[in-house]
Amino acid sequence: MSHLVSIIIPCYNNADTIQEALDSVYNQTYKEFEVIVVNDGSQDQSAEKIREYQESYAELIFLNQDNRGPSAARNYGASIAKGHYIIFLDGDDRLHEEYISTCIDHFESDATLDLVYSVTELFENESGVFFLAEYDPKTILIQNCFPITAMIRRKDFFANGQFDEKLRIAEDWEMWIRHTREFPNVKKIDRKLFFYRKRVTKDSISDLNKVNNTIDDAHLYIYNKHYQLYREAGWHIIDLLSSRREYLKYKKKYYDQWFKKVFRWVKGVK
Repeated sequence: MSHLVSIIIPCYNNADTIQEALDSVYNQTYKEFEVIVVNDGSQDQSAEKIREYQESYAELIFLNQDNRGPSAARNYGASIAKGHYIIFLDGDDRLHEEYISTCIDHFESDATLDLVYSVTELFENESGVFFLAEYDPKTILIQNCFPITAMIRRKDFFANGQFDEKLRIAEDWEMWIRHTREFPNVKKIDRKLFFYRKRVTKDSISDLNKVNNTIDDAHLYIYNKHYQLYREAGWHIIDLLSSRREYLKYKKKYYDQWFKKVFRWVKGVK
């Protein structure tokens, strides 16, 4: 059975990458899809690049909004989407040409599945596999387990409450916490079918939020929002702080051993 897939692309200052992202979509082997690009108040030439792309792909849906962040941009795109399934793809990332077809195959072969995703490969400034912990209901409370591109049913996305527009970072993680509570059956494809760009310029939204130290505020907001889930999982504040202290102790011990080995090696060379 063929199902329409809506691919929703928020774009903020992605003039140098948005056409590459769109190429990765229009080169898909699975052809039953619609593309919705939401320009989130970009201040570069993103809008011009998207309109230029529309000259070849007139069916591309192009929306504009004032800068409100990726959550609002994705929700706006989803609000007009018609697909049975949806995929969110950031404007600087790429999909393997078989990404959609492979996800669809898994959904069609197992009607109990709620979410399908693949191994993520880093590119540009970094390479190799992007590590994400295997999903379970407790692990996802302390770290994200899914890339933003995981395929889900559109109706489930709306039943779940969409993205929280108060968050401009870690918004995907918070959404997956809620989503997997209601729709917990997930499938990981053991192939590198999603490519996540780590920018040389270090000016992505994630990079800038780390520089501005907004990640702590986001984590506190998520903890407070899902406080009951954290309590039920045994993740009390005191436990989280204790885990952090143990991690820092381990890190210091490891670093000290590593530093001493390097020092001895350098001394021997001299």
